[in-house]
Amino acid sequence: MARPFGPRLKPATLELATGTRLWGRWQARERRIQISLELIRDHPWVAVVGILAHELIHQAVSELAGPEAGREPPHGPTFQKLGRGRGLHPFYLGATVDLRELSPDPLPAGETLPPERLQSALVLDKVRKILALSGSPVAAEAQAAMKAAARLMARHNLALLEEEQGDDPYEYRTIELRGRRVETRAALIAGLLGRHFFVQAIFTPGYEAAGNREIKCLELLGRPENTRLAEHVFYFLMERTESLWQDYHRRQPGGGLTARHSFIGGLLEAFDRKLSEAAEAAGGLAAGSGQGFSALVLARDQGLAGYFQRRYPYVAHTRSIRRRYNPAAGSAGQAAGRSLNLSRPLERAEANPGETRLLGHRP
Repeated sequence: MARPFGPRLKPATLELATGTRLWGRWQARERRIQISLELIRDHPWVAVVGILAHELIHQAVSELAGPEAGREPPHGPTFQKLGRGRGLHPFYLGATVDLRELSPDPLPAGETLPPERLQSALVLDKVRKILALSGSPVAAEAQAAMKAAARLMARHNLALLEEEQGDDPYEYRTIELRGRRVETRAALIAGLLGRHFFVQAIFTPGYEAAGNREIKCLELLGRPENTRLAEHVFYFLMERTESLWQDYHRRQPGGGLTARHSFIGGLLEAFDRKLSEAAEAAGGLAAGSGQGFSALVLARDQGLAGYFQRRYPYVAHTRSIRRRYNPAAGSAGQAAGRSLNLSRPLERAEANPGETRLLGHRP
C-alpha cells in the first residue's frame, strides 16, 4: 500500500520497537509510527503491512481529516471510512487485531462467513459438497458435478449483482509463494482462477523475516465465498500438477525443466478448456467461446473493479517469457488435464508443503 493517500500525507518517522504490548502505534505529536519488532519477526508480512496501514489511517485522520474527526473515537466513522476507502481489510480496522485469528489453512472446518452473508455461506457449503462428488471415478458423474458447481456459482454471482449492497461485500486473501520469483505454474493457475472462479488475482511483493529475504505473494480479491473457493482450487491445482508431473517423470525420465514446463503448461491449458466447456454446457454460452461465467460476471461487477482500484491504484503488467517446448511432455500434460476433475481440495499440509502458505483474513 505504498503512498495510500498520495503526496498529501507527509512521511512520518518509523520506529521499530521492542518489548511493547502493541503491534503498532501512531504518535501524533512526534509524528512517529511505532511497529513491533516481534510483529515482523513472528508474523507473516501481510500482517505487518496490515498493521502499518492501520497506523497510516490514524495518521491520515489526525493530519488530513479536519478538526471534526478529532472529536470522534480513535476508530470511529472517519477512521473506518478512510480505511475502507483505501481497500484495507475490515480485519485490520478494529481497535484490537488478534493475529491468532489469521487462518493458517485454506477453509478450515470451523471457519464461517459473517452472519450477513448467510445465503452465500449456504451456497459455498453446497458447492463444496458438489465438488466432493466430482472426485467420482465415473467420468460422467465427475463431469456432471463440475457442471453443477459452475452453474450454481454463476447463478449465485449473477443474483448478487442485482442486489443492493451496503458496505463493500469484498475481501482479499493472501497466499505466500515462498520464492523471489513467481513460478510459471502459479501464474497460470492465477489466470485460470480469474477466468473461472469470480476473483481478481494479483502478485505482490512480500518479506520473510526468518530468512531475511524477499518473497512473492498471490492475492485473491472478491466476495468472501469466491475467494475461499478460489484458494481451495489454488491448493488443489498446485498439489495435483506436481504429483501428476512426478508420476509422468518417473515413467519418462529426462527432459529437464523444458519437459516440466511443457507438461504442466499442457495440463493447465487442457483443464482450463475443460472448465470453459463445463460453463458453456451449464449456461448455454456459445460453444468454443472460451468464456466462462466468471469473465462475464466480472465484466459487470463494477464494485469489485472499484475495490481492486482502491487497493491497488498503481499496477504494473509484465509479459510472459517464451519457453522451449517438449512435444511429448506437452501432449502427456494435455491428456492429464482432460482427465482431471476438481475433487475435494487439499489441506495446506498436503498441498505442496514448504512452498506456499495461506493467510486468510476474516471479515
